[in-house]
Amino acid sequence: ILDNSMIVYGGGLCDGNRHNHEDLPTIIAGKGGKMIKPGYRRIYRRETPMSNMFLSMMDNMGVHVENFGDSTGRLNGLDLG
Repeated sequence: ILDNSMIVYGGGLCDGNRHNHEDLPTIIAGKGGKMIKPGYRRIYRRETPMSNMFLSMMDNMGVHVENFGDSTGRLNGLDLG
């Protein structure tokens, strides 16, 4: 099942007391139909919007849109490379 899935698991807040939504711990499980190479830890800049990840995932599913929410672009490394 994970060969053809992209399952996102994580929190919406990094610090619940401050309602901080930066530096969110997030896991993507699955290969997404061989679109994601699993088993790697990728660290992105602190100010990278979470919607960049969703935009990249939509690209992997064949849904091509210019932007999503507050996205600033696609994530490098969320693919076979």
